[in-house]
Amino acid sequence: MNEIQQSLQRFLPELALTGALLLVVLVDCAQAAWKNAAMRVLTLAGLAGSLAFCLGLRGVSGEIWSGMMVVDPLGLFFKVLLIGASLLVALVFTFRNSRELHGQGQGEFYALLLAVTLSNLLMAGANDLAMLYLALEMVSITSYVMVAYMKGDRMSNEASLKYILFGAASTGAMLYGLSLLYGITGTTSLPGIREFLGAGMTDATRTTMYLVAMLVFAGFGFKTAAVPFHFWCPDVYQGAPTPVTAFLSVAPKAAGFAILTRFFFSGLATPGADAWDLTGSIDWPWVLMLVSALTMTVGNVAALTQTNLKRLLAYSSIAHAGYVMLGVVALSANGARGMIVYLLAYLVMNLGAFLVVTLIHHQDGTFDLRDYPGLYRRAPLLTVSMAIFLLSLMGIPPMVGFMGKLYVFAAVIERGPSYWWLATVGALNAAIAAYYYARILKTMIIDAGNEEKPAFRLATADQAWVAVLAIANLLPIFFWARIEDWARASLTLYAGR
Repeated sequence: MNEIQQSLQRFLPELALTGALLLVVLVDCAQAAWKNAAMRVLTLAGLAGSLAFCLGLRGVSGEIWSGMMVVDPLGLFFKVLLIGASLLVALVFTFRNSRELHGQGQGEFYALLLAVTLSNLLMAGANDLAMLYLALEMVSITSYVMVAYMKGDRMSNEASLKYILFGAASTGAMLYGLSLLYGITGTTSLPGIREFLGAGMTDATRTTMYLVAMLVFAGFGFKTAAVPFHFWCPDVYQGAPTPVTAFLSVAPKAAGFAILTRFFFSGLATPGADAWDLTGSIDWPWVLMLVSALTMTVGNVAALTQTNLKRLLAYSSIAHAGYVMLGVVALSANGARGMIVYLLAYLVMNLGAFLVVTLIHHQDGTFDLRDYPGLYRRAPLLTVSMAIFLLSLMGIPPMVGFMGKLYVFAAVIERGPSYWWLATVGALNAAIAAYYYARILKTMIIDAGNEEKPAFRLATADQAWVAVLAIANLLPIFFWARIEDWARASLTLYAGR
């Protein structure tokens, strides 16, 4: 009974989301004029309450639900990030400022948003192969439905179908890898797997572990849009409603990195050593370096020829997954800290860019970059803010995106000369990315056109949120010490029994 009570106390963030989800579904059944406003308030209250419960768990570390999940500072960071992303999406993207969401059922959207957030939190705290798989499947299934939210739109339905097909293939491969891992170790517990592998392996077991790692990474790679599991990303991002695309580009991706980190550093770490020392049975750095280099390169090169902004940002999202992977490649505390900082930066710069794209589409009904000439004359606030977001995505100082790149590149370089080639690849990719980001700015500011179109008329709330996100890309540099302290405090990973 004491264990159940303790688990419940540490499970309050997830319970708050579950309660809000059920209330939204119940309110949606009512035939009342006030139900849409009530559902939005319930969603925001549930997310805010969950965030407050997370902050109340600072400094707590331990297993819950008989070891199926774990609470620790690293997991808490990811939970705060994931809830914060959902809260921003619910606040910033509304059924009023999105042409795609206008007229659609609000209950389904908010219920799905809460469901995906809940499953993301379960992923961030999974400490067992069974919980890991169930949480990943819950994220996937609810994401499939969100992508097909515009059920009358052919592209939305097509995007959802492609998402399902790629998801089924990658998840099936991961499940097979997890079953092999259970067969080898005889346990589904990540700490138990670590203890088994730390006791030593035969050559046959070591070979099988290579296969297991590749199969399991298929599931993680699908969630993080890492090459070669990225093929779903451009079509899904283009076909889904833009608020859903913005959400998928940040939250499930961060949850994917959370579970990838926990799987490798809880299940495959060296017992009794530093928390960031992986078992030496497999040459992990070269495996991860190859994935990171390919992900950066494929994403950036493919983005060069795109004119649809949603599709361009999709390939950009793939490339940024490669940059975040640099922190994982480093296999060190500084690498993990770099990953944390980069994900924080990516949240505000990517959501900001998608908000601008959403507002332009709401006014002009286009995602095509060829319709953006002369935008600075019609929407100076959007143009200036988009410039800030794109410069941050480039990694130009003093934007917060620069700090993210600085941390992950520094973590790789400090690992020694054998890693420097990857840092060089990353620098070249950053230069490629700067080209297509600058092309957007050139079109908006320098290119002539659309002089006959009227100026944008933005709602006060939309102007405020654009400004807030723009400031969020600039202001953190002035109190970076607090962010640095939070990142360092989040580096504790519960080691288990």
